Amino acid sequence: MDESYSLSQKMWAEGIGTFFLVFVGAGTAAMTLVLNHGAPRYTKSDIGIGALGGSADWLTIGLAFAFAIMTMIYVFGHVSGAHINPAVTLSLLIQRLISPIEAVGYWFAQFAGATVGAFAVALVYGRQAWLIGGLGAPGPFPGVPLWQAGAAEVLGTFGLVMGVLGLAVNKHAPSQWAGLIIGLNIAGLIVLLGNVSGAAINPARTIGPIFADWILGGPNLWHIVVVYILAQVLGASMAAWVYPLIAQSRKVKADKSQVVKM
Repeated sequence: MDESYSLSQKMWAEGIGTFFLVFVGAGTAAMTLVLNHGAPRYTKSDIGIGALGGSADWLTIGLAFAFAIMTMIYVFGHVSGAHINPAVTLSLLIQRLISPIEAVGYWFAQFAGATVGAFAVALVYGRQAWLIGGLGAPGPFPGVPLWQAGAAEVLGTFGLVMGVLGLAVNKHAPSQWAGLIIGLNIAGLIVLLGNVSGAAINPARTIGPIFADWILGGPNLWHIVVVYILAQVLGASMAAWVYPLIAQSRKVKADKSQVVKM
């Protein structure tokens, strides 16, 4: 992240980046639901939208998110760091790698971008995007209790943020590979957790489609939002504490202690 960029430039980068994450990723989830509508092996879920089936569906959705994230990291990484996820911003705030003012600006841009991205899915696919596809909104799958979906969100967000800290924040990591590996890490998490919680692992990706779907007449899923956001905050906070505990070298710790004494 280059300090020569203004906060407004960084916010635009985060807003546009999160817009495309939701438009491409959640949009692909909605598209898959629309395409699968009426197929014998798919059932309608208990939250009022269509349901996904086999691992091929989740691989498709995971790769769509991966491609969007990779692109946005390489396009905007040098401007804002391309967090495009409030949980990532929170982890960097906890580590004091971003100021509170910047964090608030990032969060505003990320949630706004995700919401506009969800409405853009509705614009492209029309009524079926929310009537069948639910705008790609996440939620526990049939038979999965909310607490179990929340546990999946904690672990998924933890894994996502650990990947970002290790590949984008760690100065020893090969930066040119960060976008590719972070994207693939997230794709893997989506394939693993998709049929449990919908693999939101991102507060903006959670709220944007759920809010837009609700405005357009979809189900009220705000009780899900509360659990998901708490789970994602917990996962991000755990990663922010665990990663430096393991990865920070003794030399860095010694240097920090010398700075404090001065």
